[in-house]
Amino acid sequence: MNKEKTLTQKKGLKMTSDGVQNLTIFLIFVAACIVGFILQPDLFFGYTNILNIFVNSSSIIMVGAAVTLVLISGNLDLSVGGVGAMGAVLFGLMSIAGIPVLLAAVLSVLAGAGFGFLSGYSIAKFKLPSFIISLAFSYICRGVALIGAGGAVVFNLPQDIGVIGQTIGGVPLPMVYALIAVVIFMIIQSKTTFGSKVYAVGSNMTSAKLSGINDKKVVSRVFMGSGMMAAFAGVVLTSRLAAADSGIFPELHADCIIVAVLGGTDINGGRGTVFGMLIGALFIAVLTNIMNMQGMTEYIQNVVRGVVLILAILMNNIIRDRIKV
Repeated sequence: MNKEKTLTQKKGLKMTSDGVQNLTIFLIFVAACIVGFILQPDLFFGYTNILNIFVNSSSIIMVGAAVTLVLISGNLDLSVGGVGAMGAVLFGLMSIAGIPVLLAAVLSVLAGAGFGFLSGYSIAKFKLPSFIISLAFSYICRGVALIGAGGAVVFNLPQDIGVIGQTIGGVPLPMVYALIAVVIFMIIQSKTTFGSKVYAVGSNMTSAKLSGINDKKVVSRVFMGSGMMAAFAGVVLTSRLAAADSGIFPELHADCIIVAVLGGTDINGGRGTVFGMLIGALFIAVLTNIMNMQGMTEYIQNVVRGVVLILAILMNNIIRDRIKV
């Protein structure tokens, strides 16, 4: 179970390491917003730009919420990009075949959940490294997507394909899905017995087993959730674009890990929060938005993301070293 560390208890105030990290990344996020406003005062806080920030980060937030639990369990999931592409192509092909859009979406999401479960079960059952197995499943799912789409993009989708990713009353549905996903996974993480088991498995697998926790079920289910959300993200993006692209989400796994670590999730397992991931995702989205408005190339942006990931890991280590139980 997640052991919270107390920073101070003066006047009844208690601050855990997770709380300190969440507060730190939130302040950094606020600082980034201030910088964005200074650089582009007429555009940055405009309604359109704010919506763009949320919509562009919706896939990372949806999948990142599930990946956070995978990381807390002490594992890595590198398959989410491939699973997302597979979900997108399956959704497009089934829609073209005449299957109702909503049913096609459900079946695509179930396919993603199934591949996620197989990945997690293989890891837990045979004690295999999660990064190797999930990478293998990424290749498998990406291959399925490429075969289904003929190595390209599936066009000529039904007109009602956009119902899932549309904007209603000025509010984009992808943003709504992302917020719902965060709430659900926050509840799972902090309010359920399963969430406690995830922390226990990530903190000390041996102790978790001795306490009667079935690690195979825990690991299989967190990977199943990750696969489910990845496929759903592919479905939503396909609905938005009215095209199923087999090449989508090439760096989704890295983006999800970055935002989770930024939010205080320990890459070694046992610590982290979905709320911290959300703030980390919004910070990266704002940072990317600022870099785009300043005309920075994708190459420079990749360098910046890499530096941010290194600094995030260093920040996490410093905070945990300074805070005593």
